[in-house]
Amino acid sequence: MRKFYTAQDVEYSFARGETVIYIGETDVVTSIAKEIADKKGIRFVVKGKQEASSSYTVNKPQASSRPEYSAPRTQYASDQKIIAPAYKGLISEQEIEKWRAEFPILKTVAHLGNCSQSAQSIRVRNAINRYLDNWMTVGMDWESWVEEVNLAKAEFAKIINADPSEIAVTSCVSEAVSSIANSLDYSGKRKKVVVTDAEFPTVDYIWLANQRYGAKVDFISVNENHQIDIEEYERYIDENTLITSITQVYYLNGFKQDIARIAEIAHDKGSLLLVDSYQCLGTEPVDVKKMNIDMLTSGNLKYLFGIPGIAFLYVNKELIPKFRPTVTGWFGQTNPFLFQTRYNDWSETASRLDTGTPPVMNAYAVREGMKIINEVGVERIKDRIDMLSAYALKGCLDRGLTTISPFDVNKKGGTTAIVVEPKINSHEMEVELRKRNIIGSGRGEVIRIAPHFYSKPEEIDYALDTIKQILNEK
Repeated sequence: MRKFYTAQDVEYSFARGETVIYIGETDVVTSIAKEIADKKGIRFVVKGKQEASSSYTVNKPQASSRPEYSAPRTQYASDQKIIAPAYKGLISEQEIEKWRAEFPILKTVAHLGNCSQSAQSIRVRNAINRYLDNWMTVGMDWESWVEEVNLAKAEFAKIINADPSEIAVTSCVSEAVSSIANSLDYSGKRKKVVVTDAEFPTVDYIWLANQRYGAKVDFISVNENHQIDIEEYERYIDENTLITSITQVYYLNGFKQDIARIAEIAHDKGSLLLVDSYQCLGTEPVDVKKMNIDMLTSGNLKYLFGIPGIAFLYVNKELIPKFRPTVTGWFGQTNPFLFQTRYNDWSETASRLDTGTPPVMNAYAVREGMKIINEVGVERIKDRIDMLSAYALKGCLDRGLTTISPFDVNKKGGTTAIVVEPKINSHEMEVELRKRNIIGSGRGEVIRIAPHFYSKPEEIDYALDTIKQILNEK
């Protein structure tokens, strides 16, 4: 496990009157920690060797005696105000260490690209092997395979407080949104589809494609702060709106929307609401009943510790009978194994939005990933994500890095977007970070730093120091 020494370690040692910090041979000292140590007359010394530099790599975990980081309610830096909830420390550092052992890559890599792909856990890997072993020894075991898919649906339902009968399984969010889009009737007065420029592009493409069937797509723009004013929904959603399709968290910069309020606006105007929670589910509490969400979809490879090739779709049970999808398949029927061919016998559950043979191996994997989320608890994960989010924002300001993410953590998911262009292409920055054992995610002009609950503040320091160093060299 990585052991990073940051400015906090220096301040802690200084407060104790220490002049030397002894570190392991493979530990990392961030550049800011080194700078502050020099000012305070503190040396980093590798046991039995010369003074440490900031270029070490880490292979071994080290015990730390420093106190747990506590995010303040408000921070000021570079004339910016960071607003964040008080950090409660609901997950102890000891528990974090236990969970980090579940993700082997964290021993050598600062995995901060969770907005794109989370780290692989031992449990998920074992689940995939369990399917492969079953396939190899049993050969064909459809009863248990379909049961595993249903158990994965139930695990997803638990995360969002839904009934398993309200969950459909798909290959990806694109398929899920398409299933909803082609289930709607655009022939009446209500044919308007309200979307935003904050959606991941695949969602907008699907609605635009359905214009050939009568849908009228209307876009809400993001403002100069890369956010959407809630008043815009009041303006765009009207008596002609059939459905409002929105993201919960903007993939580019982490801007988080008030879904419950938007649901209220949409329903007051008679519009359905479809929410894409891909960029936050697992780190942000979602209760589809309390938030009055009609439909919600998410894949699993980001914060749910899963893999590509599978996603889930929630549909409120009151709406299910109204859907007649044209993109369908045998698993959308009441009894897929009846094998009749002359009529559609839609399932009475959300399974009517299932299509063909389900992604069985993927279901094995993502069920285990979601079990981790439910075991740790989303409320506890959010507490830590908010702390890390505030820490990343302050780290950007302290280093003079430009971020387009919200400075109010209450309106922000886990992603912090740092502008790197025109000095360097964001994908090139991603590659350069990977060379230094840091996983970030490039999009447009920014590199995204997105921790999960297993991430540590010092890993964020290391990433931000490295980003600054790379930019300074350009």
